[in-house]
Amino acid sequence: MPTLKIDGVEVTVPAQTTIIEAAERVGIEIPRYCYHPGLSVVGQCRMCQVEVERMPKLAIACNTPVADGMVVSTRSPKVEKARRAVLEFYLLNHPLDCPICDKGGECPLQDYTLTYGPGESRSVEEKIQRVKHKVLGPHIVFDAERCILCTRCVRFCHEMPKTGELGVFSRGDQSEINLFPGKVLDNAYSGNVIDLCPVGALTSRQYRFQSRPWDLVRHTESVCPLCSNGCNVVLDVRHRQRGEELLRIRPRENQAVNRWWMCDEGRFTFTSLHDPARLRVPTWCENGRRAEMGYDDLLLRAARAIRRVVEAHGPEAVGCIASSRQTNEELFLVRRFFREFLGTPHLDFRVRSVQFQASDASEDGILRRTDKTANTRGARDLDIRPGPGGLDVAGMIAAASEGRMKALFVFEEDLVRAFPDRPLRQALGRLDLLVASSMFSTETTALAHAVLPALGFAEKEGSFTNFQGRVQKIHRALTPHVASQSLPEALRDLAVDLGRDLGGIEPEQVWAAIGERPGAYQGIAWKDIGDLGLLPEES
Repeated sequence: MPTLKIDGVEVTVPAQTTIIEAAERVGIEIPRYCYHPGLSVVGQCRMCQVEVERMPKLAIACNTPVADGMVVSTRSPKVEKARRAVLEFYLLNHPLDCPICDKGGECPLQDYTLTYGPGESRSVEEKIQRVKHKVLGPHIVFDAERCILCTRCVRFCHEMPKTGELGVFSRGDQSEINLFPGKVLDNAYSGNVIDLCPVGALTSRQYRFQSRPWDLVRHTESVCPLCSNGCNVVLDVRHRQRGEELLRIRPRENQAVNRWWMCDEGRFTFTSLHDPARLRVPTWCENGRRAEMGYDDLLLRAARAIRRVVEAHGPEAVGCIASSRQTNEELFLVRRFFREFLGTPHLDFRVRSVQFQASDASEDGILRRTDKTANTRGARDLDIRPGPGGLDVAGMIAAASEGRMKALFVFEEDLVRAFPDRPLRQALGRLDLLVASSMFSTETTALAHAVLPALGFAEKEGSFTNFQGRVQKIHRALTPHVASQSLPEALRDLAVDLGRDLGGIEPEQVWAAIGERPGAYQGIAWKDIGDLGLLPEES
């Protein structure tokens, strides 16, 4: 464990730690471009040069291991002169188009030039013109004139997805990042090169020219809902003519879950949140006619229908199919309402075959998982499964087909699409009451008596449990539509109509109730989960 001094600050670190890593431990910034902790070290940008006592030349901090007794200066006159020279070289041919560059306002080249660089340019020669707006793949646009050849994008494609689409071609001042012949930058993680690029050379085709960092009114920490890995993300929101709009999703570093990365599916497939086709108002269908209706009236009708079914056929005639797309808090309230209040044993969430397994498998050995929902582990931990004598999803469908099931609730699942080989339309058509919640019209909602609009993950507060068992919070980035209501609110009101009290429905209140019960989450407080999540065994 060598001990060294960096700018007069003493620090002890493990052997083989580099100077740049040691400086980060004591909060000293050493500027860098090519260095990234998740990629191999090439030491080519020269921005991280530091002065080490008794070394004849400046050393690059990213590739120089520490030694006991080492004395390092990151702000000596020699270091400052070298940084100014390096930045001057980078700016020789770099266009000064910061006002129209997507990276403007969050660009390390801007920041370092202001902090460490020369105050003005000495260059009078014309800049070398390079290709602009070159489409590299379905998500990425390349402006070669801005590129500083840090090669982060090249190394990422070779080292993470191992697809190797990018390389450095030509020599000298003609060197340029480009695609290998016949290649397209379309690997499942290509969007990470946008985050890695320290200038505005690689930008998102979707986000390009949509906003500036100072226009974004909210940066909300959350969790990607599109598979069981639960990658940590940041949701960037801007006010636009249509109101609040989620414009960009970025990965958030969590070494225990997704490190610095996320897949393109999670990064780019969020436009459904703003789709005009989304369901916004509850509807009730009677005698073949569907009409929009307020929540109070619709839930009161549903409560009366439930009461009639229970009085005539008992609670065993009611079933509920929940979804592993729902938060832990929503699932807990679903279980409380149906299992404890109504007394039905028919409760399940397992719509896909992968959910019957103890754990799903990795899809590509990097981040993506075969279970494409966020909370299967949470549903399992909260026992969203049939009670004694209860039916699973297939059993409830069969019971509906045979006329034994009279009322069925389906939350955020399209049963007709999920079971194309079963006579779902006939089965669901025999029910006295079918209540479905969904973000969009589906073949299942078309058969439902009551349809409740569902909220998207960016409109919710709560938590998901990833495949590891790590509980992670999601936060509301978007205000739900004025006519929308959350599922906990709907269950609370439905319970009131049935003469019951569901209790507090805020996430922290529900989690307190979860923590009081025996199980995987017993004794865990809401505040214990933290920004990076919590494994129950760590508590």
